[in-house]
Amino acid sequence: MSPLFDISLGAIFLLAGMGYLYRPDIVSRVNTFFRDSLFNDAHLKLERKKWGVFFLQLSLFFIYVGWQGWGSCKLNKNTSPPH
Repeated sequence: MSPLFDISLGAIFLLAGMGYLYRPDIVSRVNTFFRDSLFNDAHLKLERKKWGVFFLQLSLFFIYVGWQGWGSCKLNKNTSPPH
């Protein structure tokens, strides 16, 4: 995956994690829209903190992977091929 995609995915998971931890009312509204396909009411009400921490860890992972990939892309552009 490209570094920009990893960082973007990490930012999405960061927003999801912060939403679960600090704004469960917004997550509840989104939950009513996606109830049948993505979310389960039991996860929102009973395991809110667990899901919030999970999304935060997932976001940190993707941001880290993207950041590392971004650095290796810059290194590859700055090195010149041997003559």
